[in-house]
Amino acid sequence: MSVGERHRHRHRRPAQDEAVGTVITGNRQRWWIAVAVLTAVALAVRLGFLFGWLYPMKIAGDAYYYHHAANMFVDGRGWPNPYLLIDRNEYLADAQHPPLTSLLLAVPSLFGLRSFVDHQVFSCLLGATSVVVVGLAGRRIAGPVTGLIAAAIAAVYPGMWLSDALLMSETPAIGSCALLILASYRLWDRRRPLDAVRVGAALAAAMLARTELALLALVLATPLVLRLPTVSWAHRLRLLGACGATCGLLIAPWVGYNLSRFEEPELISSGLGVTLAVTHCDTTYHGGQLGWWSLDCATSLPDPPAEASRRDRYYREAALRYIRANSGRLPVVAAARLGRTWAVYRPWQQAWFDTLEERPQTVSRIGSVSLWSLGVAGAGGVVVLWRRRVPVLPLLATPIVLSLASMLIYGTTRFRAAAEPSVVLLAAVGLGALLSSVLARRRRDMSTPTRQTNVLLDEHA
Repeated sequence: MSVGERHRHRHRRPAQDEAVGTVITGNRQRWWIAVAVLTAVALAVRLGFLFGWLYPMKIAGDAYYYHHAANMFVDGRGWPNPYLLIDRNEYLADAQHPPLTSLLLAVPSLFGLRSFVDHQVFSCLLGATSVVVVGLAGRRIAGPVTGLIAAAIAAVYPGMWLSDALLMSETPAIGSCALLILASYRLWDRRRPLDAVRVGAALAAAMLARTELALLALVLATPLVLRLPTVSWAHRLRLLGACGATCGLLIAPWVGYNLSRFEEPELISSGLGVTLAVTHCDTTYHGGQLGWWSLDCATSLPDPPAEASRRDRYYREAALRYIRANSGRLPVVAAARLGRTWAVYRPWQQAWFDTLEERPQTVSRIGSVSLWSLGVAGAGGVVVLWRRRVPVLPLLATPIVLSLASMLIYGTTRFRAAAEPSVVLLAAVGLGALLSSVLARRRRDMSTPTRQTNVLLDEHA
């Protein structure tokens, strides 16, 4: 047996899992029909939430930015600050948020679908497509049954759909991270240059959706490629180069655009400074808002510059001064932030805080309870993959990155959104293994009387 054959044999799923997959999903065509049905359910859930609960929704905050930035881009206005241009007719270059969300919303705007509700419906469509990607990732990780379980969870789990109708960057972040997981496992299985290109493309999409996801280049892409089995170091370096070059080429236009229009260097976003400014002050380091954010933190700072890059630097320096002066509180604050993000510290208070982003309190609470349940199943999924010697890093990398980001910035429900595909997939692996075990035991129990009957007949003969 060759090295490659030994590797494939080592990662082969147990025979009972394959048997269950055949019984439940049949052929590939029936599997795709099932995924299509689940995707339709997912779209119905998202549109039902939009029109049955949110509509008409107040256009404010980040949703206001993404919606108007998309229309301004289609109108040839470039990338200005939409608040200033609409309220004061003042054009000021801006990169408060990465561009992917507004670029995607520009697609319906190109065809005349420019209203806020048009963009909400389109965002729900984007969210529903993530169900397909999660299903494909589950099938590649642990077989067709796991793929269907993952798609079913993704269709109805609030963590996967709550941001879609709210018009948030979490929708493309969820989709791009699901694609990154799928591409990572394809690269691990096949180790071809095209697979490395797919990883680089998904990584670039994640970075252009949420800036903090750039850390996935260090936490996931690099160690994954360097640990690829049964290939030489030269091939690993070629694959890493293909991944890095693809990612670099895709983000280069946005980075170059930013470097050409700001006074201070800005790469992907100029929003870090103000984000740090609203999360590092006495209000968020003590008391009832521990670990969260407060606008009072930023408004108390005098005379911030108007130009975006200088304002970003001004707020960053102010936040760093506060951090140095209050470093003794950092462990407590970081723990509270992490707890808020993962719904283990004051989860009902956080659900109430989330209403500022138009998130219904009841749905947020259901999402937290669902997360706890999926977390238990996901822990089992980690054990299953470890026993099967399937790499877990592609599923753990995004939760790790977002946990680090929340501890450094602030804690909120939406920060964990990009990690929800990982939560869903790990839970699906655990539930799939449990289902396989139950059905295999039932088959053994059903076959026992037959064996006993055969023994008796043989003795009688």
